[in-house]
Amino acid sequence: MSSLTYYPASPREALVAEYVGKSIHNVPTPAAIINVAAVRRNCGRMLEACKSLNLGWRAHIKTHKTVEITRLQVGDDASFPVNLVISTLAEGEFLLQALKEYKSQGRQVNVLYGLPITANAVDRLSALASALGDGSVSILLDDPAQLAVAAKLRQASGIAPRASIKIDMGGKRAGVVADSDRFLEIADAALAAHRKGDIILSGLYSHAGQSYGGDSRAAAIKMMSAEISAMKLGADRIKKREAEKGASNLPALILSGGASPTALSVQNLLSHDDAQASSAPELQTEVQSLAALFDTVKSSGHVVEIHAGVYPTLDLQQLAAHSMSASRLSWGDLALSILAEVHSTYPGRGEGGTPEALIGAGGLALGREFCKAYDGMAMLTPWGRAGASLPACDVEDYEGWTVGRFSQEHGILTWARGKRKAASAGPPSDMVEVGQKVKLWPNHACITSSHFGWYFVVDEDQPGKEDEIVDIWTKARGW
Repeated sequence: MSSLTYYPASPREALVAEYVGKSIHNVPTPAAIINVAAVRRNCGRMLEACKSLNLGWRAHIKTHKTVEITRLQVGDDASFPVNLVISTLAEGEFLLQALKEYKSQGRQVNVLYGLPITANAVDRLSALASALGDGSVSILLDDPAQLAVAAKLRQASGIAPRASIKIDMGGKRAGVVADSDRFLEIADAALAAHRKGDIILSGLYSHAGQSYGGDSRAAAIKMMSAEISAMKLGADRIKKREAEKGASNLPALILSGGASPTALSVQNLLSHDDAQASSAPELQTEVQSLAALFDTVKSSGHVVEIHAGVYPTLDLQQLAAHSMSASRLSWGDLALSILAEVHSTYPGRGEGGTPEALIGAGGLALGREFCKAYDGMAMLTPWGRAGASLPACDVEDYEGWTVGRFSQEHGILTWARGKRKAASAGPPSDMVEVGQKVKLWPNHACITSSHFGWYFVVDEDQPGKEDEIVDIWTKARGW
């Protein structure tokens, strides 16, 4: 049964009636705020890059879990496929009506379940496949035993799922190494299932989560090259195995790579970027190498596809990865913030006699994932603070209020200097006050946003009304 029965979405109509037209100054805290103008820019840039570079595109929706941002991720070009990744079955069920709408418009729709398939998913994936038709559901494989589950999915729905072999890029989370014996064991099982009609073996899929630890555009591009190279090796091994075992009528294999840093890095291949590319030999070398690799993959008869999830909202982790130029990856492109209220202030309590303050947003509102660029859980934005402006520095050099400590329901604002500055913190440039509303940039948008049932949507492209709530976006809940 669909999780919507047991995890219904928040009541959008009631929330719209209550809040649309009001200011975010007047909403209960903590609250999740989305600046739709930044989301539009971020999504538009990714679509532009994939189309300009002739790359396939697959949008991961796990960060936001909304219909509205999904629409921005896939765009309105009727000739462009609606290819998605879901991390929970609930996300697919929540989007089903929108996906049916895309199908009725003649757009190709495919939903990839982002965990290696298990029996637990069969009934619900079968319902999605039956509702959306042939070619609509994809699964991941990284164990030969999963082919029996895939066969049950085909039997239940009457539709053979598309299947990709998950490649482990060193993160040891899910997947197999492309040049291993285990890879061939899975490939042989998948080819046999393909010949039987239980699956359509469609490609390979990677996620280089370690790219979050990168610190430059060249590093992000290099990791994307590593992803594509590993999958090309696997795809070539599959094709060779196919030839050895007799024709199985495989389609062109899709090599789907990306975490947000590596997926964002492909935008460095576009000519509109800044002058740094021409002045940095290492960056130039990596750009040329990746472009050549894309051409090699395509000439080999394979297809390159990019996927990413957190890029519509971005977060401090993405800023710290430095995968693109500041013209496309900056403080102003961070679309998600958390609204909180100052409950208490503590003059002189902090390090070096600096003040501290208590806010009503802790681990349950902000998440518990750290950012390599600084010690803390979130950074205070300039919103609502007289004289404050967007930082002009890298995230590593940020000086200001951060959530330096936290508990379940509250955080402690501490004044900090950047990691690349002197160890002693200087005096605050401004002081927060009890009752003041503040906004925070979170470290990891995926974890932070998962704690909220809806977003208050504002639009900075409406001058003079930047704090007015223009919509409420509700989310998929449950698993």
